[in-house]
Parts: sequence; C-alpha cells; structure tokens
Amino acid sequence: MLRELVHFVRSAPSAARQRNSMSPAALLDLVESRLDLAGKARWRTALVAGLTGEILEIGAGSGAMFSHYPQGVRVTAIEPNEALRALAVRRAGEAAVPVDVRAGFGEDLRFPDASFDGVVCSSVLCCVRSVEETLGEIARVLKPRGSLLLLEHVKSDRLVAGALQEVFNPIWRALNRQGCNMNRDPRAVLRALGFTIEVVGSFQVFTPEMPAAFENLVMRAVRA
Repeated sequence: MLRELVHFVRSAPSAARQRNSMSPAALLDLVESRLDLAGKARWRTALVAGLTGEILEIGAGSGAMFSHYPQGVRVTAIEPNEALRALAVRRAGEAAVPVDVRAGFGEDLRFPDASFDGVVCSSVLCCVRSVEETLGEIARVLKPRGSLLLLEHVKSDRLVAGALQEVFNPIWRALNRQGCNMNRDPRAVLRALGFTIEVVGSFQVFTPEMPAAFENLVMRAVRA
C-alpha cells in the first residue's frame, strides 16, 4: 500500500488539474463510474441482494446504487447536494424499482420512528458531519430487526496502514473537494447503538483519482 500511496501523491498535481476543471458533482459521478468498472459494481449488487420492503438510501449521490436494487423494494433516497440530486433524479427514472429522490441529511432524517425495513449507505459515512448522529438517526428510523447495509471505506485494522491513513487524511481532504475522510470506522459506534454486525466482505479498488489507502468494508448490521 505504501508504494501505491507514493504513486498517488506523485500523480496528485495532474489529478488535481482534472479535478479543478470539473464541478464537484461531475467529479464524484466520474469517480464512482470508474470505481464501478474497477469492481465496485458487483459489491453494490451483493450488498442489496435479498432486500424487500421499504428501503432508505442515505447520501444517494448521483444514483449509482439505483440500478442494483432487487425487485420487491421501494426506495426513498436522500441527497443534500442539489447538483448530485439532479443526476440521481434522472437515474431514478431509469431504475427497475420505484425510487423517490428527496433532499435531506443523514443527521436529520425527517421520517417517523421504525419507518424502514432497511437502510443503505454507500461511501457516505466518510463525508457526513457526524457519524454518531447519522447512525443514531438510522437506528431510530429502522424497524426492529431491520438491516443497515454499509459499503464504506474505513480506517485499516493494520497498524502501519492505519497510521498512514491518519497522516494522509488532511492531504486527501484538501484534494478531494467532497469532505471525504479515509480514516473513519463506524463499527464501534454501531455496536454502542446496539447493532449486531455481520461482516460480509472487504475489498480494494483503485482509480487514478482515488488513493490506494481506501479499504472498503461491506457490512450488514442488524438493529436489535
């Protein structure tokens, strides 16, 4: 990973020129599409397989998850960024399942308690203002025994890799223009909220825009 991080830093100036020529929404949409081509798409499909009922997706971005939902779900998707939300609305119209796109923040979910059978987050907790508040709100709106499905890049459990993520995180935040962090890990907060965590898998995918330090964890957490 160190070799790949060094390569990322060396290529940062040219990557920054490309980023600066694009809007943040267009850049995020491009990065997600490249990550999907690199292998993330199959993890999206595996993440939501078997879901049924009322589903809430938090931080839907440009709607990259919409084409992966199985038949039998109805999705309410919230996204705070107006430009990304416009892209998501377009993709919602192309989805095979009903998707209702709304403005909203994970820290302040405007839904009654126990409203959803499942909640989906994909590369969201790295960017929210407060992981604790967002997960607390998710716990509130999930039905008992409801599932929280997470596809998040997290701080590595490996000592050296985790330390490097801490060192590089300020640089990454300055470069990505999305408020994204590479050193967060929601597992302790989930356990404190009473979730039971089932780890489905972990993987790494790289593009020229993303540092190799990202270790993606796919999780299913069940509310007590």
